[in-house]
Amino acid sequence: MRLPIQVSIFVVRPGPRGGYEYLLLHRVLPRISFWQPVTGGAESGETIEQTARRELTEETSLAPDYIRPIGFTYSFPPDEFFRDVYETLPDEIVVHVFVAGVPAASEPIIDPVEHDEYRWLLYHDALELLHWWDDREAVRKVEEFLAKVV
Repeated sequence: MRLPIQVSIFVVRPGPRGGYEYLLLHRVLPRISFWQPVTGGAESGETIEQTARRELTEETSLAPDYIRPIGFTYSFPPDEFFRDVYETLPDEIVVHVFVAGVPAASEPIIDPVEHDEYRWLLYHDALELLHWWDDREAVRKVEEFLAKVV
């Protein structure tokens, strides 16, 4: 059973002139398409870290050098899109944000059922391309985290 908990994983690799490039995926849905990081929902019995690793593998086939929670979460009320995902629609879905580092030459293999394109982008370009305000706030937090920790 799917839990009202999700992960958002910002995959980064070293940029050509320093800094990082962020991997964004173009999501394909029946009503809307948009750019996002790797995302997915927790399943019963999984830890948040296990969910993040599973989703990263399922959506990109990438093997990260590291994957870390950045200490930032946000929540949102689910819309009708989520009605088919949950037995009972929850009041909110909590999202835990992670960063995953991969080698410079890494390229994902994306699942065409969920995504039809990917791009590696520098921080400011990723910030502009992200559709949802909470993803934009999350990438800001990831950039701050990377400046301090990695």
